[in-house]
Amino acid sequence: MTATQAGTALPSIDVAIIGAGFGGLGAAIRLEQEERGDFLIFERDTAVGGTWHVNTYPGAQCDIPSALYSFSFAPNPDWTRLYPLQPEIEAYLNDCTDKFGIRDRIRFGHEVLDATWNDAQARWVVRILIGALGPFSEPATPKIEGLESFSGSVFHSAKWDHEHSAEGRRIAVIGTGASAVQFVPRLAPEAAHLTLFQRTPTWILPHPDRPISESGRSVLRKYPRAQRAMRRVFDLFQEALVPGLISHRSLLAPLTAVGRAHLRRQVKDPVLREKLTPGYEFGCKRPTFSNKFYPALCRENVTVETTGIARIVPEGIVTTDGTVHEVDAIVLGTGFTVSGHTGFRRIVGRDGKSLADKWPDGEMSSYRGTTVHGFPNFFMLLGPNSVVYTSQVVTIEAQVNYILAALRAMDSNAITALEVSMRAQSTFAEHTDRKLAGSVWNSGGCSSYYLSPSGRNVTYWPGSVRNFTRRMSSIELGHYHWRSADFRPDTELVTTREPT
Repeated sequence: MTATQAGTALPSIDVAIIGAGFGGLGAAIRLEQEERGDFLIFERDTAVGGTWHVNTYPGAQCDIPSALYSFSFAPNPDWTRLYPLQPEIEAYLNDCTDKFGIRDRIRFGHEVLDATWNDAQARWVVRILIGALGPFSEPATPKIEGLESFSGSVFHSAKWDHEHSAEGRRIAVIGTGASAVQFVPRLAPEAAHLTLFQRTPTWILPHPDRPISESGRSVLRKYPRAQRAMRRVFDLFQEALVPGLISHRSLLAPLTAVGRAHLRRQVKDPVLREKLTPGYEFGCKRPTFSNKFYPALCRENVTVETTGIARIVPEGIVTTDGTVHEVDAIVLGTGFTVSGHTGFRRIVGRDGKSLADKWPDGEMSSYRGTTVHGFPNFFMLLGPNSVVYTSQVVTIEAQVNYILAALRAMDSNAITALEVSMRAQSTFAEHTDRKLAGSVWNSGGCSSYYLSPSGRNVTYWPGSVRNFTRRMSSIELGHYHWRSADFRPDTELVTTREPT
């Protein structure tokens, strides 16, 4: 592996971790706890936090309860809200970095430009490579004709221009995803006029967020069991949604009714309400919470434009009906590049092919979202079909447990190269496709980043959180090719059952 900072090569180490967000930090802390101290984290930015360092747009907030949005081994009794805000999450990750003593293992400003498997040496120069790239680490810029010709300010929500003021200016917002739902209510009162360009409306539920009082935080600090109980309650609530999303979609009817009632209550104008009514099933796209988004769209200085964008000209945005919408600034709330992450081009496996080569057109595939055939000793966090319907921190911790189990197995069996078999990976993909075929994500009447261009779900785990954590608690070497320390030819151990 080659990592550079002004072209400087780095020495050989046992484990390299790409990224210092939740995934990379979680992996590093657990390695440290297991006394596997020969590791480094390579972080292209100047601070830890990943998504929660970069996304500083007004109103940035997690849509997972704070009780679940922390490592199980580092509970935080000091969250000030039921749903944490970006500054608190970033502060929490910095606290964990220092508390567990891993800051000196992070190489800031080091972007991994190439990671290539050396088959002769059975290593990546480092022995193990952990990819904690983050699915939401690369902003997606829409391919709109003339975007570069616009004469005003243009920036993505993940690269917020804090020097820019909306005060008295005409603002265009493109996109209505989770980020836009949070920042539009902050921009609308300041702007002279705000035009929201909407392709597809979002299901929005009333936001249950509340402040947590100092007395409440004091109780959690004093009684850790209370905090564990609170985490358990939210965990069970998230788990209860899984059957409705995967196999019994009628169970989602109450949430659909709540979403429709929330829209009716907050948007009285029937024309605007019709524009904002989703035409697909609840859960098909990522739903979100807000008590402020709909009221912001009802303001006199806000327009919701559903006519498609044809092109952008220096003075503004031209829609397909020929109307020119003159604006002073364009804010892109257009999400992230998930399946086409540029990091996939930089990780090159055993046969000289990169992850991007293996996954053309976003057709990602893996074994349990963590290992990929053709990439020995490489482990992904939040890889294809690893996401469970709860906090992604839960997914990360389960995957880290799997990686640690793999490292123990490699040590005890003197294995130098461990690679999932094609048979195991294909069987897992077939099992996943079969289980998710009737899910709301696959057949709920929408397109989303959950699906590849061919319509395959490349995001979600095909079962419950409990099922995922159980499957990831140990590694079955029978699903892997391996090479021992004496460099024998690769051997596939025989398994007695099909891997799932």
